[in-house]
Amino acid sequence: MRLQYGRYQGRTAETLLLRAPDYAVWVMRHQPEGRLAQYFRDLITAFDARPINQPCQACGAAATRAAALPERSDLYFFCDDCALYPNAAPAGAAHDLRTLADFVSHVERTARRRPVARLRAFVRRMAQAKGLPRRITEPAAEAFFAGETT
Repeated sequence: MRLQYGRYQGRTAETLLLRAPDYAVWVMRHQPEGRLAQYFRDLITAFDARPINQPCQACGAAATRAAALPERSDLYFFCDDCALYPNAAPAGAAHDLRTLADFVSHVERTARRRPVARLRAFVRRMAQAKGLPRRITEPAAEAFFAGETT
């Protein structure tokens, strides 16, 4: 879906969700019944369903989730059998991140500085871990959401 108006006129929703997820969140909160909000929800469902193509940093098995510490933009990947940050972080300091909604919630709870930049960095890193190339082009974004691998 290509936007027909506003600041992002001419851009595709797929590219926007990967480059400016804060805009998608804004649309879904302010126009929840709109066609664009529903399209973003569908894209988020596809995003969340894609498997992570990274090994668990604790045991090397396939990762199923990411973890992040407050005020850090780094993502660490773990499987369901391993603890987040085993012996490396204080108990409860790491947040379990599986869905785009988890990333939004984490940023809203923990980011005191530059929350938009942190959300964008998290979404981009998770998308890359799920198979998106480093350079986000329209064809790459559309292929990513269509379930194609690179």
